[in-house]
Amino acid sequence: MKKLKNFVIGFLLVILTFNVGIVGLSGSAKAATTINASAAMVVDAKTGQVIYQQNGSKRLPIASITKLLTVAVIENEIKQGKLSWNTKVKISKPVAKLSTNSDYSGVPLDKGHSYTVKQLVHATLIKSADAAAIALSTTNGDTTASFNKKMQTMAHKMDIKDAKIYNAAGLTNGEIGSLKLKNVSKNAENEMSANDIAKMSDYIIKKYPSVLNITKITKETFKTDSTTSTVMETLNEMLPGQSTAPTKVVMDGLKTGTSDAAGKSFVGTGTYQGNRFITVVLHANGTNGSDTRFSETVQLLSMIYTDYTQVTVAKGSTVNGVSSLSIPNGKARTVQIRAAKDTKIWLPNGTNVTDLNHAVIIKKALRAKNDTLNAPVKQGQVVANVALKRSDITTINGGYIEVPMAAQSNVQKANLFVRMARSVAGFFGSN
Repeated sequence: MKKLKNFVIGFLLVILTFNVGIVGLSGSAKAATTINASAAMVVDAKTGQVIYQQNGSKRLPIASITKLLTVAVIENEIKQGKLSWNTKVKISKPVAKLSTNSDYSGVPLDKGHSYTVKQLVHATLIKSADAAAIALSTTNGDTTASFNKKMQTMAHKMDIKDAKIYNAAGLTNGEIGSLKLKNVSKNAENEMSANDIAKMSDYIIKKYPSVLNITKITKETFKTDSTTSTVMETLNEMLPGQSTAPTKVVMDGLKTGTSDAAGKSFVGTGTYQGNRFITVVLHANGTNGSDTRFSETVQLLSMIYTDYTQVTVAKGSTVNGVSSLSIPNGKARTVQIRAAKDTKIWLPNGTNVTDLNHAVIIKKALRAKNDTLNAPVKQGQVVANVALKRSDITTINGGYIEVPMAAQSNVQKANLFVRMARSVAGFFGSN
């Protein structure tokens, strides 16, 4: 009997290895598509699924994309009651000087004049105003160094662990003049990976969705003082009505970034058939000038509706044959489980959910020492997740799409004598 058991286990392992090899070939075939940029990514914002990535984990200069992190810090301080949208920010001489430097993007800010946090956030996100972002970093009496610590703390909240942050605008350390960090190279510039930028964007969209009401603005008047104003026009050419607006996806953000080191970069977001996506293009190549980052983003988006199909694992269904779990200490020794809700996943055309490997992950609070389900459980209670696993179908957090599974009946804990009897029977049965 023992020899037969070993033969069956070995046979199943051979089959499993063969199947994994076939799936791996399918995944590598999809990776043939390339974006003309140093790094690129497109993500389903609801599930965090990475639909496509190219050098997604490589840390690169991000220039003004930094300003999303700056605004996230300000939004957090408003939420905590440390600031309000009407808080006045007085402009210092170094910030005023930076605002009138034609080498940088911005609106003129008068020395000694005060602007509201709202005005400066709008200038930061719509016009990508460098001096406005630096002014925001001084709002609560912060220095460049102390605000950087706040940015790094916020980045950690976003699960970004190895970003390089030097200032709130995304300029090089030397470009912010007397506000620069001491003992840091003048060429030091903020860096993140495409995956980090996707995490940051996802966090902001979910935590501070009103930011999208600003990033979708194409034109707005900024009052530089009591008598003078200037018109700010968006740098995002993918917004509706702009030159590179896609036909199928309605874009409403997010942020451009441009520098010698970062090249032409862009993180975007928009909706298609009710689904929100985040796109990242870092250091777009080519000869189309500023359009390249946008045309490559259009190509990223087109992959969604030409190369992929959204599949729904329906509520109440089994998942890849997973239909029950063992409960060794329950009155009933197994419980039926089904999908607790609809779960959506993007798959390459021609791929089915059943083509994916899977793993059952029992909820920690219900997990017994031998990795089985612990009684009692209630009908409708989510007791486990089924992770749908393939190397090219992952999430921005490095995991997989997981389907929550709910118990279909109540299972009470068996009494002590029953559990002891089962243990004894199990001991003799295994020898």
